[in-house]
Amino acid sequence: MTPTRLIAALGGALIATSALIGTASAQGYGHGQGYGYEYHQPKAHVCYEKVVVPAVYGTVKKPVVKVEGRWEKQIIPAVYAEREVKVLVKPATYEPKVEPAIYETRERKILVEPERKIVNVTSPVYQTEYVSVKVHDGYGHPRYETKAHKKLVEPAKKEVSVVPAVYKTEAYKVLVKPERHYKVFHDAVYETKVEKYIAKPAYEHRIYHKPVIEYVEEKVIVKHAHSFARPVYKKYGEAC
Repeated sequence: MTPTRLIAALGGALIATSALIGTASAQGYGHGQGYGYEYHQPKAHVCYEKVVVPAVYGTVKKPVVKVEGRWEKQIIPAVYAEREVKVLVKPATYEPKVEPAIYETRERKILVEPERKIVNVTSPVYQTEYVSVKVHDGYGHPRYETKAHKKLVEPAKKEVSVVPAVYKTEAYKVLVKPERHYKVFHDAVYETKVEKYIAKPAYEHRIYHKPVIEYVEEKVIVKHAHSFARPVYKKYGEAC
């Protein structure tokens, strides 16, 4: 039984006892004559006496907090790990390039003086011959006369000579492949480095410590002391 129920039970018993005593006195129980029916006794009177009921005490266990409950904070540090990462050192680029034109040296003949023809005409060659020709004079007498006679020895000639054309050799350049502009792609350059990262962040952990309680026995009043007037029946002529 708990302390509270024990105290309540003791108080109830005391009250019940007091009530029984008062009832019995009022009804005449305890007198040696009769049962209260059809009995005529000398006229009595009632006196009252003061009854003091002492206080009723009990013992209870009272909880006393020795150490208050509290929250304890614990900072759990972060957990770090390492990993390899690629770091860009140089971005990808396009390098402009120029491929120069390609020329080829060739030779060609250039006409300095064209071909020409020279016409050479030679006069005919005659030879003078003297021939005696018999002639008759007016008198009928024959006589011989010498006459010059041209004889063609070599006829006139036309000679054509050809003077060949005069050329000179000249070197010149010929474009074989024109100039070309283009770009060369260079891949990005990366470097592998080891870096630390937070695998698990720091966090706050709270622990509750329950209060420390001790139970101390303590005397408590179950029912306070009190007094009341109790009737006392006296015989006829008996003083109070």
